[in-house]
Amino acid sequence: MSIIPLLQGLESVFCQLDEDQLLFFIQIYVIPVAFLLVLIIGLTMNCLALWVMVHQNKPWNRSTLFLCNLTVADTTWMLTLPFLIYYHFARLHWVFGDFVCKMVRCMYYACFYSSIYFVTFISLDRYLAVVHPLKSIFLLSRRQSLFACVGIWVLTVVLSIPSALMTFILPCSQNQTVCTLYIFSYNTEKALPYTVISSVTGFLLPFIAICYCYWNCTKELKKHCTQKKKKLFRLMYSVLIIFGLMYLPYHLVRNICIVLRAFWSNQTQLVYSSDVGFSMEMVICSFNTCINPFFYFMACVLMKGHEAAGIGMPPGTDAA
Repeated sequence: MSIIPLLQGLESVFCQLDEDQLLFFIQIYVIPVAFLLVLIIGLTMNCLALWVMVHQNKPWNRSTLFLCNLTVADTTWMLTLPFLIYYHFARLHWVFGDFVCKMVRCMYYACFYSSIYFVTFISLDRYLAVVHPLKSIFLLSRRQSLFACVGIWVLTVVLSIPSALMTFILPCSQNQTVCTLYIFSYNTEKALPYTVISSVTGFLLPFIAICYCYWNCTKELKKHCTQKKKKLFRLMYSVLIIFGLMYLPYHLVRNICIVLRAFWSNQTQLVYSSDVGFSMEMVICSFNTCINPFFYFMACVLMKGHEAAGIGMPPGTDAA
């Protein structure tokens, strides 16, 4: 396996890909096939979940509002996939122009982090409903929930603008124009602080909040444990584990990619290995949009007609 040479100042890694390289195989075959599966399965499941929410008879509450926004975030994220699928199948040849390249990258990250924030607020909603049921309506009313949803969208769009500003199209040859990704750029002066800030605010803090909420929900529910609640415990822990497995490695590898370029750019084998790892994490993380609707429908089945309709649950659970 040959090692990709470093060309300082430009993200020219993918102009140099050899067909014998693992990174080439992942970029040209694995990523577009995975994105295509996510688009077909995830879009179907999320549209079905959205249809169920819109046509439900009972009035919407704050849980439904957060869940609806989570579904919209996942669905909007998937709308960027057709561009990326074509791009990767075309051997990294971007034909849609510089503006669309920037917009796709910006939407990708805005919806990616919106999804995490909405999961966090759903966890907060479960925490309040279980641990502070009497104060819950005052601590997080429907009106406040609506403002929170608007705030999340504004925040994530603003935080994603730097990713668009660091994105450009790079002509490699007559048959290849790369839509760059800041993670693979050797201009790390902006990329490094940006990835650290977005990792802390977009993943680490929400993950800590989710763990806190679920831990306290579990302690409260154990006081009155039933067989039904045991199933809900397992579902709740499953969501927490999957959330960590999906997002923690992704952010670790993404930061490693940029740190290696910033401080050890001469370690070409390490840089190459981190690029391979991050490319695979992009694939793994994308399937989270297919998992969210699955847990929504499972939670609805488990909680239908149960007196504890307000217990702490993963994304998709309706609160009483």
